[in-house]
Amino acid sequence: MKHDFIIEGWQLNTDAAASAINDNEQLQGQNYWVHCNRSSAEFESWLQQLGIDESISASLLATDTRPRFQQIDNDSFFLILRGVNLNTGKQPDDMLTIRLLYTPERVITCNLQRSRAIESVATQLKNGQGPDSLESLVIEILNQLNAKIESVIEPIEHFINSQDNDAFNNEEIAEISVQHRKLLRLNRFLKPQLYALSAMNKNIVSAFEEYEVNLANQLDTLERIVDTIDFYIAQIDVINNRISQINSEVMNRNTYMLSIIAGIFLPLGFLTGLFGINVGGMPGVDNPNAFYWFCGVLTGIGVFALVMFRRWKFL
Repeated sequence: MKHDFIIEGWQLNTDAAASAINDNEQLQGQNYWVHCNRSSAEFESWLQQLGIDESISASLLATDTRPRFQQIDNDSFFLILRGVNLNTGKQPDDMLTIRLLYTPERVITCNLQRSRAIESVATQLKNGQGPDSLESLVIEILNQLNAKIESVIEPIEHFINSQDNDAFNNEEIAEISVQHRKLLRLNRFLKPQLYALSAMNKNIVSAFEEYEVNLANQLDTLERIVDTIDFYIAQIDVINNRISQINSEVMNRNTYMLSIIAGIFLPLGFLTGLFGINVGGMPGVDNPNAFYWFCGVLTGIGVFALVMFRRWKFL
């Protein structure tokens, strides 16, 4: 019976299909991969039994960490990675952490939440496919992490490309803001991950020398993903600028029309105010038709102002 904290355990064989680890005694051997729940106290005790350095154990168990690469010696390294969160009720940009410790004897990975990338690798092994060595296992984990990130970015790309509008409603503006935040959060962790993979490529341990091209491909893929995210963020900035420009044009047009209306009614308001005062000597007080004459004069002034505004091309 294997430890409770082990989620996935596989013995990798170059000459045969990988076999699942079902007994703790198999962990005394070599060339195996275990994926663990890092919240288990038993997991910490097991790391101590393996003789893992305390600083590495602390990094494996740390609560919040950024992606990084740490070379332990010529044959071992520690890697912290981030992957999109595809779990139910979670947002993809609420990225989960995967810690990976590589030694010539074993690969230990751990996290708290369910990782679809890890599950994809385990499914390959269950089907008699997938990696047949510890080195190819690490490459495949990187590949699956990148593939899941690309699957999240693809619908964002379709959404951004569909925003070629001259008008935007409130729902579209709100969705643009949501997608913008997603891209910013992805960028926050993927850029440090890019630096981590770059450091891994520069400090390749001896066992990975024949996988140098594969590592370079994964680095290139992540670089392309980060460049794509940067491009989409820039595109959203352009869309937001267009929205601001459209809103500004509408506001300016409305303000301009209000100014024209005010310009037409200004003399009319002055005359009605002037003739509305209750003092003696107002012309037309004793004339029963004075009101109609006054309305006609106001109408004439309004039409004259409208004609002049058109002639001056204000309208």
